[in-house]
Amino acid sequence: MIKPKTIIVNGKELIKTYSNAGKYIVQNETGGKFTEAIDIPNKFTYSESDENIPVEEEENIDEQQPV
Repeated sequence: MIKPKTIIVNGKELIKTYSNAGKYIVQNETGGKFTEAIDIPNKFTYSESDENIPVEEEENIDEQQPV
């Protein structure tokens, strides 16, 4: 689901938009695909894509094989 969140940066109100389902968001006006977006209020609208954002796996140092 698309989640907008009001944030304050340098005293200015901005809107951070992201998917809480780990999906890309698509800017409706341009078709641009993002993991998250930060905009001035009421500037752009977003839809959630069907595409998952890839999750990087952390490498566990203890499980590495000796060289």
